[in-house]
Amino acid sequence: MQFLRMPAAALLFLAVWEVSARIDDAWTDHAPLLGLYDQSQLLTSDEFGITGKPGAHFSKWQLNSLGFRGPELDPELPSDRARILCIGASETFGLYEPPGQEFPRQLELVLAPRYQVVNAALPGQSLSSFARRATQVIRQVKPTLAVLYPSLAIYIDPPPENFVMQHPPTAPSAPMPRFRIAGKLFALLSDHTPAPFRTALDRLQIQQQTGSQAVRDRISETNVDRFRRDLSRLLDILATERVQAVLVTHATRFGDSAGPADMPMLTAWRTLHPTLREAGFLDMEQRLNQVIRQEATTRNLILVDATALLRGPADFVEYVHFTPAGSAKLARIIANEISRH
Repeated sequence: MQFLRMPAAALLFLAVWEVSARIDDAWTDHAPLLGLYDQSQLLTSDEFGITGKPGAHFSKWQLNSLGFRGPELDPELPSDRARILCIGASETFGLYEPPGQEFPRQLELVLAPRYQVVNAALPGQSLSSFARRATQVIRQVKPTLAVLYPSLAIYIDPPPENFVMQHPPTAPSAPMPRFRIAGKLFALLSDHTPAPFRTALDRLQIQQQTGSQAVRDRISETNVDRFRRDLSRLLDILATERVQAVLVTHATRFGDSAGPADMPMLTAWRTLHPTLREAGFLDMEQRLNQVIRQEATTRNLILVDATALLRGPADFVEYVHFTPAGSAKLARIIANEISRH
């Protein structure tokens, strides 16, 4: 039995850590001790696909009774106050910012008391997935303006145009056990791993993920056309519902070009889409942002060119997600353009 002592001790050690992690979640976030506790707690589905779960809570994220991040809507707005609807994905939802510091909330602070701002973004939400429920959301919220900040990396490998993702999947598999301590340890190690070692691991991961797959230098023109169609379709819906659109170009940590110091972060971004070379990400941003500018010009819409004004580690936690200071800067830029028009 001597040979079983070490494995048993290791299992007991991990069990104590896992129980401690669950107690910590329960103490700090009011999380359940048993069952799953991750970002999926924020999601549900309806006839349009994935949407926010009304009243859901996970970690620092709290959704209101309509499934939007942020406070409840005022039941009746004063006659001198209007609503702004913010549409986007994780950058707009606020992945890293503390509560109240994502850019829609900061936009409301800058424009107060004239506007109430509603954050209808969800992580991973494409323009086409929001367009399916756009009319319903508009009639719930009754906005005067809609700020569109599209997440462009979705169009590296977009789903089919008629694809509706459900949550949970329509044919769910048995859930794998998830250990909460693993996520906490991974975050701790990521924060304290030397940058050169982390980049070497990222490159090894990319090599393993690609294998024999073809690696592209840039996204296809078909994907650019898909983005153009999705954007145009959503803008048509907003016009039909008499909501004025405000288009915002998508900013990144790198701006128009990446120097040697930017390459580790660009490589980290590539781990999410390994079949596109690093230079292809910057090329994609430039081409799709040009589509946004063209739509704004063609339709005579307010354009906020964020790409020229946000850049670097002061504005971005990593490649595309904002720091609180970056969110505040974007909010001021958008507010200035709205006020000017």
